[in-house]
Amino acid sequence: MPSLALPHVTFLGGHPRRTNETSGLTAVLDRSGIDLRRTIRRFLRVPWPTLRGLDIRTPSLLAMALDHHGPRYGGAYVDLHLDHGVCRLHVPGAPGPELREQLAAWAADEAGPAEPLPGTPPPPPRQVRGPVEVARMSLDIWRAADVGRETVPDRGTLAYRLSVAEDHRHSGRFAEALALLEPLAAGATAAFGQLDEATLTVRNAIGQVYLAAGQVDDGLDVLREVVAAAEHRQGADGELTLVIRNNLAIGYQQAGQYAQAIELHERNIRHSERRHGRLSRQTAGRRNNLAAALALAGYRRRAIESYWGVLDALADGAHDDTLAVTARQNLAILHNPSWRP
Repeated sequence: MPSLALPHVTFLGGHPRRTNETSGLTAVLDRSGIDLRRTIRRFLRVPWPTLRGLDIRTPSLLAMALDHHGPRYGGAYVDLHLDHGVCRLHVPGAPGPELREQLAAWAADEAGPAEPLPGTPPPPPRQVRGPVEVARMSLDIWRAADVGRETVPDRGTLAYRLSVAEDHRHSGRFAEALALLEPLAAGATAAFGQLDEATLTVRNAIGQVYLAAGQVDDGLDVLREVVAAAEHRQGADGELTLVIRNNLAIGYQQAGQYAQAIELHERNIRHSERRHGRLSRQTAGRRNNLAAALALAGYRRRAIESYWGVLDALADGAHDDTLAVTARQNLAILHNPSWRP
């Protein structure tokens, strides 16, 4: 279907050019955006690129009682988030879940089959200019390795060296990070044991450096081992286990292996629900990670459903929560049929 029409829509305001309530509109969704039309002419147009967020909810009785527009039954509120505010529409006859499903089905059908995003290519090699810079980089690597080989006297020292390695990773100095982390892992094992949380954290950092450096197979090998060790030490729903399993899923996404990534994200959601509860922010965050993986894999409709789950899990007072903002933004993107991963 080339477009989707929602009749009898009431515009409740929020746009600087259209401030008054207007009823009897038709909202038409197509590849160019969302048109609000009167019988004879266009009332308001919202192109997809200008849409910064989307939310659809069935108002509660309390919300309707407090709404200065007056109660409206048997329908849903649609909030279109723009740079200059939020346009609110009322669509009668369809509760929020039904309207969400209708819009998701239209977006998926109109977008057609999508190819998944290919695996992430490795970063370009580090630029080295002249023999002096070669010598300086070699000295930096030697220093990092020398620090990593020093005895680990306490957890504070380990945490400091781990932080230095993270600085190297974020700055693209992967060789220096690995030169520090690999001997540090051996030192942590000797000081605290192979299954200690600090040791597992260092090994997890090694896997992340490999991924960042484009050595995806090495990163996946390390993270698979660390997940198994964390599950043995903390259990399948241990907090560190959940973090490392998420990093492994991201590694699979980086490799373009979305089936494995999605399965791990789904496992994390199940374990997070058991540990923190279905509506907790921790579980919502992991559902957000699953939605992102589904979108990159080309599963638009499933990704939309998962992002709605994120919004529903967060309390109404969490309107400006970063997870809620991200979910609304990605819902706006995914409902644009022209978007491709």
